[in-house]
Amino acid sequence: MANVNGFGGAWNNIYNNDYSYLFSGTMNTNNNKTSNLLGIDFAEYSSITRGSYSKLIKAYYEKYGDNDKKLSSSDDKEAVVAKTNLKTSANALYEAASALVTGGKDSVFKQIEITDEESGAKSKGYDKDKIFDAVKKTVDAYNSMVKDSTDSDSNAVLRQTLHMINSVSANGSLLSDVGIKIGDDNQLSIDEETFKKADMGTVKTLFNGSSSLGGKIQAAASGIYLNVNNSLGNDNFYTAGGMLSKYSTGNILDSFL
Repeated sequence: MANVNGFGGAWNNIYNNDYSYLFSGTMNTNNNKTSNLLGIDFAEYSSITRGSYSKLIKAYYEKYGDNDKKLSSSDDKEAVVAKTNLKTSANALYEAASALVTGGKDSVFKQIEITDEESGAKSKGYDKDKIFDAVKKTVDAYNSMVKDSTDSDSNAVLRQTLHMINSVSANGSLLSDVGIKIGDDNQLSIDEETFKKADMGTVKTLFNGSSSLGGKIQAAASGIYLNVNNSLGNDNFYTAGGMLSKYSTGNILDSFL
């Protein structure tokens, strides 16, 4: 959370069109662009002197009052909760898929030495328990994100989710071979016994590497996370104490003017 210092105390100055305090900080020059510590440059100063900034502040306080109210209605609250849930589930899916996509020495598909329980013979093979746990976590995270995405009002999120669902559907036959089934509601289910009896080479083909299905799921989760995160950033607000989670003069002005 960024803190716009003295915002509450400076309200009277802003309301009376006294902006001198904005330029009282240390001045920095970079690429012929001069700005103070708040990042407001002289190119923006013309819009401020025309009253845009004053209109912004007045519009804000007309909408939210002088209390620390973050949202104006239950609908706003529900929308932010839905976005936050989707952001969380997208992040969980990204992390789960990343564990499968990763190669090299940290890969869950790195073969280990396995000892046969009956003969005691040693051989190289896949750690099926570890791979199953990673795939199961991805399946669960996938289901959560698909469910949360259905509540989104963002066309970008819906398109990315649909693209991911179509990628999964296109691999339905191979997924079925390793015990993963696609339901009518696009939710996945995984059968542990069938999975562990399946060819781990097929599982690796499905989920390991950036061009695999796992990589496509990872990319979709990343895209949805960024989209929702940016959307939440646009929903930022000031409180009377001058708190703002992401300070951006342009975004704030655009939202009120």
